[in-house]
Amino acid sequence: MATDVKRIYQIFDPAPLSEADRDLYVRLDDVRGSSGLVTRLTKTIRLSDKPTFQLLAGHIGSGKSTELRRVQKELETGDARFFTVFCQVLEDIDPTDADFPDVLMAIMRQIAQQLRERIGIKLKPGYFKQRWEDLKQFFGSEVKFESLELESGLGNFTAAIKSSPSTRHEIRKALEPMTDSLIGATNDVLGKAIGEVIKKGYTGIAIIADDLDKLSVVHQSEMDGSVADRLFLKRRDQLAAFRCPVICTVPLSLMYSCKGQQMANLYGMTALPVVPMTKIFEHTGKRHAPGFEKFREIIARRLKQAETKEADVFESEVRDRIIEYSGGQPRVLVTLIRDSLVEGDLPLSKATVDTVAKKVTHSYARQLREEHWKIIDQVQKTHKLKRTTGNDSLCMELLANRAILQYPNDPEWYAPNPLLPKRPKK
Repeated sequence: MATDVKRIYQIFDPAPLSEADRDLYVRLDDVRGSSGLVTRLTKTIRLSDKPTFQLLAGHIGSGKSTELRRVQKELETGDARFFTVFCQVLEDIDPTDADFPDVLMAIMRQIAQQLRERIGIKLKPGYFKQRWEDLKQFFGSEVKFESLELESGLGNFTAAIKSSPSTRHEIRKALEPMTDSLIGATNDVLGKAIGEVIKKGYTGIAIIADDLDKLSVVHQSEMDGSVADRLFLKRRDQLAAFRCPVICTVPLSLMYSCKGQQMANLYGMTALPVVPMTKIFEHTGKRHAPGFEKFREIIARRLKQAETKEADVFESEVRDRIIEYSGGQPRVLVTLIRDSLVEGDLPLSKATVDTVAKKVTHSYARQLREEHWKIIDQVQKTHKLKRTTGNDSLCMELLANRAILQYPNDPEWYAPNPLLPKRPKK
């Protein structure tokens, strides 16, 4: 039995599905109001005669990364295929204190790494080498630059700015006057890389920058706003300056703040696309059968690959109880199952699952303040999120931590997370 539990635990890994996991993929477009999202993102790139910059938002855990992996596969398929770099940007930056130079260097490091690992192209530092020489006092005496490749140099850079806030500040101060030169150098390196991938049968290079939806939306000051504000609004011209197609994730709370339409206008879009929650309930509280069936299928496909029967894993009605707790979040669904496997024995009981759910509930109870509860109560009653100048930052916090979930499922509506505690008595 221990071997079976281990196999089941591993198959419910919440990491985004890759091409190797295609048998586990369940198409959710029809039950979350995002039909054709992958097609629209890829078609925009293929039809344009110049580099495009597209934004994508959605709750953390809604399935954005899995959908973006599908975009990567689509772009790398067919006659006009792109070498598509999938960047996990948070490997190189601090989400609570990031700025454009950090993101630029992180993306370039991962481009260089994937070009080397996947198709054997090694990028040279060029202009960047001189910049590293100018900043070498920040990197430590053990770092040598004489014959450095781009990947190694950028690795030293990103490690330095991620590990030390004081070093990060000094490096940014030194780099700020040369930002335009860095962008020019980046595009020069990209141009050479594109020439090399064309020789290997690709049309060009495309970048998918994942994880930037996890940047902090907490305002640091009235002047600077949040980390997300600084990058996506104040640094828009620099962020969108890559001379190749880019798709970038953005915090949902920022897109649904009073700045959402400003962002759409800045990036030349009529509306910013969202990967919404899967609808497992109507806003009336009635179970939405198609959404429930899709989540049952997610579970069934994983159990099939684990060669395990559902009755051996769940006691009666426990599977559907987990689906209800998930709130339509695919990652939460599989995480609840994983945590329940650690908490109790097979078959999983209602008591085991409820214990796991209570841990999440207690976490929310520690986070929420009275001013949050006023908004949550309103959403519970009206299924609308009414933002004002006074409560906008609170609404963004509730969306960011998924205390309130957004369902743009014709019509758009909102609901409290089913794992929230009951409102404390006054």
